[in-house]
Amino acid sequence: MSRLRILVLEDNTIIQALYKIALSPDIFESCYCDNGRDALSLYRSFKPDIILLDIMLPEMTGYSVLKEIRKTFLDSSIIVIVVSSIAEKSDIEDFLRLDIQGYIVKPFKPAQISTRIIQCYQERKARQVAADR
Repeated sequence: MSRLRILVLEDNTIIQALYKIALSPDIFESCYCDNGRDALSLYRSFKPDIILLDIMLPEMTGYSVLKEIRKTFLDSSIIVIVVSSIAEKSDIEDFLRLDIQGYIVKPFKPAQISTRIIQCYQERKARQVAADR
């Protein structure tokens, strides 16, 4: 299996460092971005399999980034996992309406991230196979 391409949208350098610990280069090819505006350009050029999305980003919120991907670029196939310290039910519901595959509340343990990413990826692929039948 080839490595999973992951776009990490996170403006906090400490949390970026946690991702770098958690995302083994044997399994993941990771690209990091610290603001929402640049994230859209990287999304188009890097073509990730998965996006790890913080909500509170400079220049453009994570919600706006996801809305652009889903509604403007019409990409419903990309796996999006929101990773945020915001745990309000209404915020989570807003993201669920934009078809996210996971929501992880910060702080997180680095080991949780890779396990959750692989789980979301396998679940999405299984649903796609079932839908194709």
